[in-house]
Amino acid sequence: MSKPFKLSASLHGHSLDVRSISVTSKNGIISGSRDKTAKLWIPNEFSNGYIESMTYKDQKNFVGSVLHLEPTPEFPGGLVITGGNDHVIFVYKTHEPFSTMSFKEHSNTVCCLSKGIELNTFLSSSWDNTAKLWNLLNGTALATFSGHTAAIWSVIQLHNKNVVTASADKTIGIFSKEGFRINTLQGHTDCVRDLADFPELKYFISVSNDASIKVWSYDGSNLDTYYGHTNYIYSICRNNAGGNNCFVTSDEDRTVRYWKDGLNTETFQLPAQSVWKVACLSNGDIVTGSSDSVVRIFTQDESRIIGDDALKAFEDEVSALTKQSMQEIGGYKISDLPGKEALYEPGKKAGQMKMIREPQGVVAYTWVDEGESSHWEKVGDVLGSADPNAGSKTTFEGKPYDFVFTVDVEDGKPPLKLPYNKGEDPYTAAHKFLEKNMLPAAYLDQVVNFILTNSAEANNTPVNPNYVDPFTGASRYTPMASATTSGNSGVNMDPFTGGSSYSSSLGSNTQNRQVENHYFPLKEYRSFDGGDPKVILGKLKEFNAKAGNGAVDEATLEKICSYCNGSVKDELSLDAFINLLNWSDDIVFPVLDILRLMVKFSDNNNILFTKDNGNIIKKLKYYISSDCKTPNCTLVAFRALCNMFLQTTSEQLIFQHRLDLLENITSLNQINKNVEIALTTFLLNLSILSIKFEDEFGILLLTNVVPDMVIALNDCEAQFRGLIAIGTLLTVGNADQKKLIKEKMFENTKFLEKLYEWSQNHSNDAEMKRRNCAKQVLLYTNV
Repeated sequence: MSKPFKLSASLHGHSLDVRSISVTSKNGIISGSRDKTAKLWIPNEFSNGYIESMTYKDQKNFVGSVLHLEPTPEFPGGLVITGGNDHVIFVYKTHEPFSTMSFKEHSNTVCCLSKGIELNTFLSSSWDNTAKLWNLLNGTALATFSGHTAAIWSVIQLHNKNVVTASADKTIGIFSKEGFRINTLQGHTDCVRDLADFPELKYFISVSNDASIKVWSYDGSNLDTYYGHTNYIYSICRNNAGGNNCFVTSDEDRTVRYWKDGLNTETFQLPAQSVWKVACLSNGDIVTGSSDSVVRIFTQDESRIIGDDALKAFEDEVSALTKQSMQEIGGYKISDLPGKEALYEPGKKAGQMKMIREPQGVVAYTWVDEGESSHWEKVGDVLGSADPNAGSKTTFEGKPYDFVFTVDVEDGKPPLKLPYNKGEDPYTAAHKFLEKNMLPAAYLDQVVNFILTNSAEANNTPVNPNYVDPFTGASRYTPMASATTSGNSGVNMDPFTGGSSYSSSLGSNTQNRQVENHYFPLKEYRSFDGGDPKVILGKLKEFNAKAGNGAVDEATLEKICSYCNGSVKDELSLDAFINLLNWSDDIVFPVLDILRLMVKFSDNNNILFTKDNGNIIKKLKYYISSDCKTPNCTLVAFRALCNMFLQTTSEQLIFQHRLDLLENITSLNQINKNVEIALTTFLLNLSILSIKFEDEFGILLLTNVVPDMVIALNDCEAQFRGLIAIGTLLTVGNADQKKLIKEKMFENTKFLEKLYEWSQNHSNDAEMKRRNCAKQVLLYTNV
């Protein structure tokens, strides 16, 4: 029995995802990254590690593919080739940092490079739906392979000189080397991501997003299918040291699998969500490139295994990430998420999103409103991260509680959750529970007794073993439609006193001048500026007098207010500011206003979200949910979130929590004009961010929910910004994403009808903008 693979080395040098790996005959490694560079790593003669020998920097955007060609008489030092998101292929002499030639015939990202059978040739494939065979000696394309209807993720040349392509259109193409299509292979049910040739056995293997591995004869017959992965399979490579029929695969569930004679003989995980690429060295070691920017080498040779301390640290990292992904997601414990029974309850509006706990993990669903045929539609599996702050408490809707009771209200209906903390007024907790779930006030005493009975340990008395449900008996209450949120409170109205003395000038938008002639893609994040710190300070002082135990001295309030215009200089006052966010909803508005302004400064941003340790994002999630009944808190929370896109630290925080933020947004009802505009600005920025981070699941989710949200809005400017978000998703993603998004648009007949309506008439400038944007969206959907 073979020995297990263990970590041999971790190579740190890239700052973003390592998307591609190629190896040399002397066990050198070339890595390509989203940080726009490729690197050559050579073995360290004095240890088992590697040395960063060369960095190649000509790519103007992320490096999507790399290739090493061994020396030939024409190129005695060998060549390194890179392909990128800037559509260009660069060719370097191995030990020179600047390219000697380039190829610019592709019109989209070059996502694969592979060796040709003949000397001085190589192949490339692109998101432009084509692949090419290149001659390095004359710098021309010998053949172009076309006919796919979506991106070609991989291309190889077989030993018989035919060329094979793997496409996002779910098919595999077999071509002659001159570019004539010989065969089209169908069998995968999702994007085909990578290929590997096994010439001694006269077959090749494909891997796919459908989590299957298929073996194909050279003539196109499907010889076998292997299963084992549970998510998208991104990469496959042969491991010649293990035998003719030995290969390695990697996927989106952090897993690398080793296969021999059709059997998955070993599986190991990485502490990174996506293992984008695997390659194998001549000595049998496995090289990985992953989403955490690290290149790793794994070996079966005990003499090359990393030291015990480093190995334990790596294994602890893997264990911690595995535990987190199993237990929590976006600050929510998976065990507290509803099961599939929650899907029996109809959605409140089209586009509403729910995260559902299923045996294999968490799945996102959206509500499709089709009259009698309305249903919850699965969007995809959710991958999340842990909330380190929950401690021993139970996390419910992003907040820690000592108790989260499950209460059966009615047969056939999903059970409700009743959260409660020790020391909390049970009448307050009961009132919130009844109000949230629209239950009769007559149940108040019954629920209070239920809380007191089942949380008896809060008073150091034994918990009643007979778990009491307050809703027993024959008579059951059926919840009615969701209560609506008042939309009357405008931004210039003081929501606390009813006066108009407090105006934070939140309406200004420094990017508005760019919108008229720049629909999508919109590359600049919108920023919500304005706000007079003196006015904010006055309101802070007024509400500080009402804050009880949460009050602070006036000198501290003045320091806190100074954050609106510059960097934090006093960390004690920063602690005080974070505590002010615990003020009640009716007085916290000016504190959120300061947050909105201070997150725009890089230093503030880094200190705030490092020191805060996750509490602020939890607060913001609450304020943009249907649980918050104060419209102006919702408004400023959205504007704070929009400003968080301006800095890297907070932008990454939004990305980490994007799913539960989006879930909260889809549950909102009857919001006012200003909230609508802030909400759609957030959606626009989130769309740009999803594309920036190549977040395929996020793009798919936004495609499902944004159109329904846009047509439910009333304000013309908000509708316009929502259309920009949709246009951005339509025009900036890769080919298979664009195709999927268009298909979703065609399925949403209500959205298409509204698009037609908006594209026909206008009576003012705002409607003119919306009309022109609607026309552009129709154009890109080919309707």
